[in-house]
Amino acid sequence: MHVLSEPDVSRVFRGLTKEQCHTFIKALGNALISISQESKPSFPESDKQIHQPLRTVFTTSKNNSCIFMPISDTVSTGIKVVTVAAGGIQGVINVFNPEGRLQGLLAAAEITAFRTALATMTLLVRVPIRKDNILILGSGRQAEWHARLALLLYPDQVRRVTFVNRGAKRLAEMDRDVIAELRGIYPDVTFSTLAKEGVNDYQDRLGEELGLSDVIFSCTPSIEPNFAFADLQTVPKQRFISLIGSYKPPMHEIDTETLLSGGKVYVDSKSACLEEAGELITAGLGEGDLIEMGDLLGSSGVDEMVEVADGGNVIYKCVGMGLMDLVIGKKVLDVGGEMGLGTHVAGF
Repeated sequence: MHVLSEPDVSRVFRGLTKEQCHTFIKALGNALISISQESKPSFPESDKQIHQPLRTVFTTSKNNSCIFMPISDTVSTGIKVVTVAAGGIQGVINVFNPEGRLQGLLAAAEITAFRTALATMTLLVRVPIRKDNILILGSGRQAEWHARLALLLYPDQVRRVTFVNRGAKRLAEMDRDVIAELRGIYPDVTFSTLAKEGVNDYQDRLGEELGLSDVIFSCTPSIEPNFAFADLQTVPKQRFISLIGSYKPPMHEIDTETLLSGGKVYVDSKSACLEEAGELITAGLGEGDLIEMGDLLGSSGVDEMVEVADGGNVIYKCVGMGLMDLVIGKKVLDVGGEMGLGTHVAGF
């Protein structure tokens, strides 16, 4: 059994080459194709390889929320265990072989942020949209990994990255701990930040950033839309907009007009998004209004570009699935082992 700590997992991800990143994208894409195929009513139950039961959630007497997310693709079985406490979120991913022998134990926080950003990249790399100006709403790990992956995949295209956050303190910490490093790696890219807190002309400055943007990564558990569709129309152009921060019906990262500005909405899971994504629920969307990534990649080819409507925005909504954790966790174990990272524990 191999154990990868949070620093080990972080070293794996930060050491990825562009080519290795594409292998991660392909692995995730193939997994999405499989789960979309097996979720069809016509698919025989006896032939299913992916088993993803509902997660179990309970709250302890100390008011800590515990979440258990089991998943199996038959080749491997895994369970992600997460505890949400006052001091933050802690979690691990356990990976077992088909006979139940524990193969690996990985810290979950970095993997969760990475695999969610990677899910966004499965669509971004397949649409012919400019990537010059990237606007990122949020200042957590999800925001960080959306920036890191976009820069890794498009080092010659991205010219400007702007992080926007409500709180100034967290944004200042991100500037010190993350953005300073990115400035050193990508000296030709302009990095900037904008905090809502303490900025009198915040709305005007946000409007300017929205107008410049070609790509918007929204990574906030916001109750109200972060911006209005009218803000984008000050500079009309086709944009890529991903939404990965909201995961409950009351949450909304964008308004309905923005959501519908590209026609159909791309999603990681139709059923999960229609149940959990507030933007989709408020807009009254149904399965016919959505394009599941697995179906898209299965029909166009996992490595092929995707045709999008002229002028319309490309909107992608992701709420996450346990299969993502299992697939990426397995690859991290392999790469970490090749790099000589982690600790091997005999007897499991």
